[in-house]
Amino acid sequence: MEKLAIDPKAVDLAALVDRGALLHGHLGPFLVAGIRMGLLALELLRSPGYFGIRVESGTGFQTPLSCLTDGIQIGSGCTVGKGNLFVFNDRVPRGRFFTDDGGAVEITLRPEALDDFRRGEIHAESRRTMERPIEELFAWTVLSLPSTR
Repeated sequence: MEKLAIDPKAVDLAALVDRGALLHGHLGPFLVAGIRMGLLALELLRSPGYFGIRVESGTGFQTPLSCLTDGIQIGSGCTVGKGNLFVFNDRVPRGRFFTDDGGAVEITLRPEALDDFRRGEIHAESRRTMERPIEELFAWTVLSLPSTR
């Protein structure tokens, strides 16, 4: 069986968000941000997702912050069931992504975006999060680059 791959530059974000809402149960800005966070990590780490990558989510288990983790699953292909998604109860909207070839990046939702999510109407903020420039949503630090593939 051929392994799936995610191309973050070619993905249909609207379709991915629709699939995410089916998994998650509803549309929300934290879900959309998590999807975009996962895609950004794949792009920065030059990873096809699903395998050879793992993520540590700092959201904890309380909604709506934990909804970011469901989005990370959709955007990165990492899942609890495969053992490459770990959730820590830091209560921080952050993901730390690591690849088997030594790449690592930390991505954090910007405080301004977090405030907007909490104040805005859920569907309007979801749409806005899909279109918002990535630099307005996240701050990130590349901790190490993957070895050459």
